[in-house]
Amino acid sequence: MLEIDGDSIADDGLDLAGAPFGFRRVTDPHAWFDGGGHGPGANAVSILQRIPSAAMMQGMPRAMLSDTLPAELRLVRLIGLRLCHDLGGVVGTIGNALDMMAGVGSEAAVLAQDAAAVLRRRLLVWRALLGGQGEATLGAALALLEGQLSGGRSTAEAGGLDPALPLPEPLVPVLLAALLVGGDALPRGGRVRLGGDARREFVVWPEGQRAAWPASLVRALTGGPLPEDPIGRDVMVVWLCTVAAAAGVRLSLALPSGEGAGPLLLALPG
Repeated sequence: MLEIDGDSIADDGLDLAGAPFGFRRVTDPHAWFDGGGHGPGANAVSILQRIPSAAMMQGMPRAMLSDTLPAELRLVRLIGLRLCHDLGGVVGTIGNALDMMAGVGSEAAVLAQDAAAVLRRRLLVWRALLGGQGEATLGAALALLEGQLSGGRSTAEAGGLDPALPLPEPLVPVLLAALLVGGDALPRGGRVRLGGDARREFVVWPEGQRAAWPASLVRALTGGPLPEDPIGRDVMVVWLCTVAAAAGVRLSLALPSGEGAGPLLLALPG
C-alpha cells in the first residue's frame, strides 16, 4: 500500500511502466540509516524502478528534461537571487532599526524582531535553494533548515553522516528541496531523516504522525505531469524535480512494507 495525502492506494495499481523516475520496494529501509549508510543491500530491495527510454523522455514534462533547463534555470536564479538580495537588505535594515528602537524588550518589539529574524532565515534558505552559491558542507546546509520544516514542527536529522561532508554546488539545492518536501510530508510534525551513501545515493525519510508525501510528487514519480500552475507545497515539488533533473540526480520512492511514507531516494550521477 502507498499513502498519498492520507489516502492509501494499492501500489500494484500504479502505472509504473511510464514512470520517469520510479519506485523501489524495500524490506528494511532502516538499513540506510542504521547500517552504516550503505543501503539495505541487493537481497533486501526489489527494484521496480524504470529507466526512461527515448520515447518516455519525449513524453516527460518539460521541467524534467535537463537539456531544456539551463536557460530557464539561469533566468529563475538571476531573478530569485536579485529578489533575495534586495529583500534581504530591507529585512536587515528593519531588524537593525528594531534593535535600536526605544522600548526594546516590549512584547510588540520582540514579536517584530522575531518576525524579521524569520524572514532573514527564509531568504537565506531560498538563496541556497536557487543554487549558484558554490559548494557547502552538509552541516551548513542543514543549519539553514533549522525552524524551516513543517512550519517549525519538524527537524532534520543526519546522525549517520559527517557534517563536514562537502556537497557539490548542483547538489545543494536538490538536497535542500528534498528535505523541505520531506517536511511538507509531515502535517503534524516529526523528523526528516537523511541517510544513505554520499558517494552514490542520499535517502530522505519523513517520520511522524500521518506522514504522506505530497500527491504531486507521487504522481510525478509514476509518470504524471507536474502541476502547470503550482501553488502551496506543490511549488517545492516542482522545484525539486527541476533541480534534480538539472543536476543529473534520479529520484525514486521506496515502498517499505507497512509504512505510510517510504524514503525518497536521490541517486547521484556517475
